[in-house]
Amino acid sequence: MTERPEQIQSRLAGLDQIGQVTSALNAIASGQSAAARGALPAISAHAATVADALAVAAALASAGPGGGEGPGGGEGPGLMLIVGAAQGFSGAYPARLAEAARAALTPGTAVLAVGGRTLAALADKGVAVLWSAEQAPLPEAVPDLASRITDAILDLVGTHPGPIRALTGAADPGGAPEIATIFPPEVAPARGALPDLTLPPAELLQGLLSEALFAAVARTLMQGLAAEAQARMQAMANARNNLRERRAKMQAAWQQARQEQMTTEMIELASARPDAAAQD
Repeated sequence: MTERPEQIQSRLAGLDQIGQVTSALNAIASGQSAAARGALPAISAHAATVADALAVAAALASAGPGGGEGPGGGEGPGLMLIVGAAQGFSGAYPARLAEAARAALTPGTAVLAVGGRTLAALADKGVAVLWSAEQAPLPEAVPDLASRITDAILDLVGTHPGPIRALTGAADPGGAPEIATIFPPEVAPARGALPDLTLPPAELLQGLLSEALFAAVARTLMQGLAAEAQARMQAMANARNNLRERRAKMQAAWQQARQEQMTTEMIELASARPDAAAQD
């Protein structure tokens, strides 16, 4: 049975309301993506400064960062930090990250996960998580979360030696998740004359290694925040396309229903019997 035009009009209004919501979510995600990408150069600059200082400290201490002087040393599967999605409306992004993690993990790897949606997807894949937290909602909250994650990693490296890897989404919403080793860092040879220090080189090296880990975690979190926002923008774009198609079909159905209603009314008027007054 064909719907009445009033019913179809009500459904059209509902689609328009959904369209307003998707537009608002897209605008929020776009702002988050821009803010996260804008913060990345500052984090990279901080990481570069730490790397330069680390090169000097390593030369003075005559020991590289992989020699057991800092986190991530020793042989073993190590740890993996997974930075995923905190919110919904991001399409298959959380599931893609969980599947990539499941495929990349080796037995014995300790897993730290960020993002409630991806945490649930990891559970569905049977991936055990030793430590978890919600993703930072805004770029300005990233340093505090990075500090918490760094502390958690430092607590775990004693029982889970090996490299520290990070998995997060790609900058391209359709790209495969990216996995990178964030610790131990690559230390370049020190440039120029080595300075005189008042702090023991080994102690300075230890502190700089922890700071290098913090910088790497912060950069991973910011990249994850941008990737999640991009995934949500893509999901909202898909939703808007589907809404346009559904609205076009429903608009055509409304026109057809309205035409049928008008035709029925005209037939009823044409076949109506004159009243008694008209007959007189």
